[in-house]
Amino acid sequence: MTRSQNKLRKQKLLAIEADIKEISDAMEITESCFNETTDSDLVDALIYDRAALESRYNYLIRELKSLESTIQ
Repeated sequence: MTRSQNKLRKQKLLAIEADIKEISDAMEITESCFNETTDSDLVDALIYDRAALESRYNYLIRELKSLESTIQ
């Protein structure tokens, strides 16, 4: 692997880590809203939001692991 390829992978790794942090924060906010609401429509929306965030989070974790295994 060339130096420029390694640098590019490290940059991608940092971007993924930032995305993971952003999604983690959004998951906390969603959880907080879920615990505070009693409106059934909003509860349903928050459940779907949480599921979407979890799916994105799991995808990013897989990408992160894959990239980490290629960086030396």
